[in-house]
Amino acid sequence: MDRIQSTHFPGSPPIEFHANAIRSGRGFWRDVEKEKRERVLADIGTAIQHANEPGVVLFATTVEKDYELHGEVAIRKAMEEICNRFNIFLKVRENEHDDNQRGLLVFAESHYQQRAKVWVNDFKRLGTQWGVLNRVCDIPYFASTRETRMLQVADYVSHAVFQLHERKDASMIKPIMNKFDHKAGIFHGLVHVGRGKAGCQCPACASRRAPGSYGDWLQPPAQPVD
Repeated sequence: MDRIQSTHFPGSPPIEFHANAIRSGRGFWRDVEKEKRERVLADIGTAIQHANEPGVVLFATTVEKDYELHGEVAIRKAMEEICNRFNIFLKVRENEHDDNQRGLLVFAESHYQQRAKVWVNDFKRLGTQWGVLNRVCDIPYFASTRETRMLQVADYVSHAVFQLHERKDASMIKPIMNKFDHKAGIFHGLVHVGRGKAGCQCPACASRRAPGSYGDWLQPPAQPVD
């Protein structure tokens, strides 16, 4: 991310790469021409795509809001799914690669952060609906996205998933698809929660129905999923 800044804005003080602001041209990005903003987003996607393996593995959850699943309940559900997928990933690393690791959760600052601490501690102590988070250590930490590039990467991933589900726009997610945790053609690192899953063509749903499929929203894929 620092290299991307030095390429496009040499000599500038640290710039926050917030995907929605870059895409829509808000704040700092208001005076940056659209073509350059698109190049910046493309460069971020490429940087994630070529990040070291297995050091960079992505997870994301999409929650369809309805009369039961909205607001704080939806956020808690998304957090539970992400924590569980991360916990499973660490278990697999130990069982299949003899790589015994413990995970640390870092969240972007928000008005939900006090509740998030309670939720994560409950997941660790009482368990998620799938079991206890026994691979996550310590309390969750919170930081400003302005202060850490890793949260800016997470912001890009979040916006890419949002664009795919909300707009059927795969331009941001396509380069990074194979960084989501996957095995035997199934994207375990992607989860779709909601009532509209039957016949859904998102990669999370499609790959579970037919391993190796990216779904119609993402065809043709950038490269086959293994």
